[in-house]
Amino acid sequence: MQPQIPTPSPFTDWPHTLIDPARFRDEQARLARVWTFLGFTHDVAQDGDWFRATIATRSVFVQRLGDELRGFENRCAHRSFPLRNADKGNGPIVCGFHNWRYDKNGEAVDIPLSGVFGGSPGELAARLNPIEIDTCGSLIFGRFAPAGGGPSLCLFFGESFDILAAISDSSAAPKFVTRTVEANWRLCFHANVEDYHGPVVHARTLGKTGYPRPGRTHYFRFGWHSAFFADPDPDGLTRMAADCREGTWRSANYRVFQIFPDLTVSHVRVHWENWFIILIQYAPVSPSRSIMRAWYYRAPFSTHRPPAWYDRLTRPLTNLVRKIVMPYLVKMVLDEDNAVCERQQSIAQQLSPAPILGALEERLAWYEEAYTEAMRTS
Repeated sequence: MQPQIPTPSPFTDWPHTLIDPARFRDEQARLARVWTFLGFTHDVAQDGDWFRATIATRSVFVQRLGDELRGFENRCAHRSFPLRNADKGNGPIVCGFHNWRYDKNGEAVDIPLSGVFGGSPGELAARLNPIEIDTCGSLIFGRFAPAGGGPSLCLFFGESFDILAAISDSSAAPKFVTRTVEANWRLCFHANVEDYHGPVVHARTLGKTGYPRPGRTHYFRFGWHSAFFADPDPDGLTRMAADCREGTWRSANYRVFQIFPDLTVSHVRVHWENWFIILIQYAPVSPSRSIMRAWYYRAPFSTHRPPAWYDRLTRPLTNLVRKIVMPYLVKMVLDEDNAVCERQQSIAQQLSPAPILGALEERLAWYEEAYTEAMRTS
């Protein structure tokens, strides 16, 4: 990463979706056709397992039906009653309002007193609204079908596909943290996609080491996504992708990936040579409210540097301490960002449509350029 003279902002009237419900709805309608992170395959390991998620404010659910993963909008075809009313569970697709039952294709196959509707379930041709589902390692993504098909998940991720697949190759189910944030989802994502606020906002945690040093880090841009590596190698992304494909990559250096539209995937060292993966998503609810969802688990890689003798000797004890401390540490760091975003949302109507961006905010500019393109093409 090289120091840069601030360039003109790519933002175009960006604060409007933070305060205008109509513009927010239009934004979300477009983003519904973009691949969005939904959850982990760990949550649908057994036949009949399902979990609830959202795509651009629309409730959806993913379910394992035999050997397949299927996804549907979470509303009955009859009267739009939500079919799934918990975060996860197991069982057939049956509406809790009028007991309509659906098969793996989302077609209504059992309707009480179907004669009152003038025909059999097959004749009514009632079916759930499907969503496209695809996986990258243990990560599940979904979208409402875009006109013209849109890029495959692999093509959408580009060089990061093999990296994310390897990063998610954990046998243990991730731990989960969530909270409501009284701020627009995009404001929240902005705080994750720049490195200028660390020493101020995270003075007690991640910002203790100060600002990133030019010459020791590098930014990467790939498609609508970006990454930060605490490693100056300009070919670092390509090398990491190749090593992940070959199964030879080893944990080294802090790395963070911003996956459009709303997912951050970080590879962080928590203590000595103990590395973790943290995923953060800000799911939009309204112009001024988001749901933060965060997952974390041990990085599924050996370490590039062998652990010191004292690390190996004390590992059973320190593992127990990390297990206790990790949820508090993750929550503390995220709350520091969330508090800033909530304060900024409180004056959303006053935000400048042309913020001044410096070199440490370059990925934020890239993100807004991707957002502008998504609004134009989705």
